[in-house]
Amino acid sequence: MTARGGPLGRGGDTGAATDSGATGLPGSFRTTTEVAWDELDALGVLHHARFSVHAERAFSRLLDTLGYPYDPDPAVRPERHHVVARLALTFTGPVDRPGTLHIEQRVTALGRTSLTTGFTVRAAGGGSVVAEGVRTAVHIDRATRRPRPWSEEFRARLRAALAGPPAAGDGETKETAPWT
Repeated sequence: MTARGGPLGRGGDTGAATDSGATGLPGSFRTTTEVAWDELDALGVLHHARFSVHAERAFSRLLDTLGYPYDPDPAVRPERHHVVARLALTFTGPVDRPGTLHIEQRVTALGRTSLTTGFTVRAAGGGSVVAEGVRTAVHIDRATRRPRPWSEEFRARLRAALAGPPAAGDGETKETAPWT
């Protein structure tokens, strides 16, 4: 299975559970997003708030790849309905021009109602890491606005997509320090 911008393959991170029964999955999802010139701040670097927008776009592409494209009708694809319960970012370098961001996501915890992904953002060319983050989405019922379990179909698709053969370069561990 491939996504716009990259293959699904094996990564390596697993993390702590976010709800009862949560487990990490071995694979990773890679995609790209485009930085526009108007996302740069007065210093000429990608504004910090825009990283979360690009992370959201990457997560949306993961759902598209799993067979859950966006549909405004809440009854059509309820697996698309989630809220972000946690978002943490560490910046390790600047993005100082428009261009392509390379985003790799790893499922670090798949719980009954939550899904936590760790992600790494690389600047144009897939070079150095410019940001790392963690994002926890909680699946909700649109009518009650309360958490609801992910469907078994969704869980199965996610597991199948992230259990593929290793992708080139996966398995490497790199220390990164905050951008100071």
